Amino acid sequence: MSEVKSSPPPTGGSPRARRKEDARARILAEARRIVLDQGFEALTMRRIAEAAGYSAAALYLHFENREAIARELGEAGMRALLEALAEAGKTADPLERLKALGLAYAAFGRAEPETYRLIFMEPGFATTALGGKDAAGAAAFALMGGVFQDLATAGRLRDGIDLEGLALTFWIVLHGMVSLKLTCSAFLVAPEEDLLAAALDNLLHGALRPNGEP
Repeated sequence: MSEVKSSPPPTGGSPRARRKEDARARILAEARRIVLDQGFEALTMRRIAEAAGYSAAALYLHFENREAIARELGEAGMRALLEALAEAGKTADPLERLKALGLAYAAFGRAEPETYRLIFMEPGFATTALGGKDAAGAAAFALMGGVFQDLATAGRLRDGIDLEGLALTFWIVLHGMVSLKLTCSAFLVAPEEDLLAAALDNLLHGALRPNGEP
């Protein structure tokens, strides 16, 4: 099982601090396993405590409630996604950057399928864990949304194009491709590069300004 780690523990701490960090890591690992195996609704403090080998009271020394645990898992997953997109986000040409980000997003889903399922496909998890407030998730989607703004600024999009709508549709397309690859791979046998190229052609049809058009 691939695993996205929570914030790394401080180095050189006291034995007590290290034990606390080890306990947190164990609790998060068991919580992650429960969500992936049984669904988010199965995540309770009692069940996490039993799986981690702690008393319920001991669990509350580390986390306020199950929502705090879910939030830690969700934010760790979003940090991993942001890291996966960061290099592609440096591509200078915005159209090439769009393709690079799409491929990086798909590669993240392929390399970290359990993390992807956790943060995007587990019913109820994202709302509870993130609530639209995590900084890494916002930064990840700002990378994708910013591409369309850069295309518009460079004069490569027609006037009046809904940039936010384009960015949202781009994410919907990517999520659809990744989730189908994870759950119904037999129906998507074409390489991701070909799928993405076809999707972008359709997405940008009518939005890009033809060469030479004022």
